[in-house]
Amino acid sequence: PTLCLLSYSIFSKNINKSVKPAIALEFFHNFTLIHDDIMDNANIRRGEKTIHNKWNNNIGILSGDLLMIFAYKMLECVDNNTIKNTLGRFNTIAIKVCEGQQFDMNFENKELISESEYIKMITLKTAVLIGFSLELGGLIANQKKIVTDKLYMAGEKIGISFQLMDDYLDVFGNSKFGKEIGGDISSNKKTYLMIKLLEHAEESDKKIINNLLSNKKNNTTKVKRITEYMIKYKVDELTRKIMDEFFVEGISILESI
Repeated sequence: PTLCLLSYSIFSKNINKSVKPAIALEFFHNFTLIHDDIMDNANIRRGEKTIHNKWNNNIGILSGDLLMIFAYKMLECVDNNTIKNTLGRFNTIAIKVCEGQQFDMNFENKELISESEYIKMITLKTAVLIGFSLELGGLIANQKKIVTDKLYMAGEKIGISFQLMDDYLDVFGNSKFGKEIGGDISSNKKTYLMIKLLEHAEESDKKIINNLLSNKKNNTTKVKRITEYMIKYKVDELTRKIMDEFFVEGISILESI
């Protein structure tokens, strides 16, 4: 929502028109997180129990559904001259986010994932919503398509950078991150770090890593060992490098507006 308010403020000092649409983004985002946590069997979100963990799966599903409806209610206030375009873009982005989540789940049963496949998945699952958050401010301000397209592209690049940082912090963060550290490794998620580790590891190490990944028990040892291998093959540095590249590209697009 802050990104929507900021992009709208480029074109108008009175941000009141963008407040409810910004809240719509927050409702939609939390709808995706609640359902995502159920699919991932995640126990912690933002340092608190996840909705389905605190109550149950049915309450989690219903809570997410309601937030999606609330998101549309917040968009009822958009001016008549921009409402059709705004809703059209919102619906397109919502579809892309769901497609990204499906890709993410498909990856769980796929042995080899390429870097390009992963970037496509996080673009759909995460970056398109951040791109739309910036774009929405321009849409509400009734800006030309050339401007709203640039806002979207800037946000998409920054969104890819954000998700790469999220992957990085899942392994190299701390308890202040608000998630269980090593959760992606425990659940064998094909993150950018894991893809790069398997890409760079020597055959002897790769066998050990795959054995660790196939182990459903002893997650503490598994997380510790795989983290050590990531450091050995400088996967942490590789991740930060590409993360910075996407972020700089996004900022440069913003500066062109």
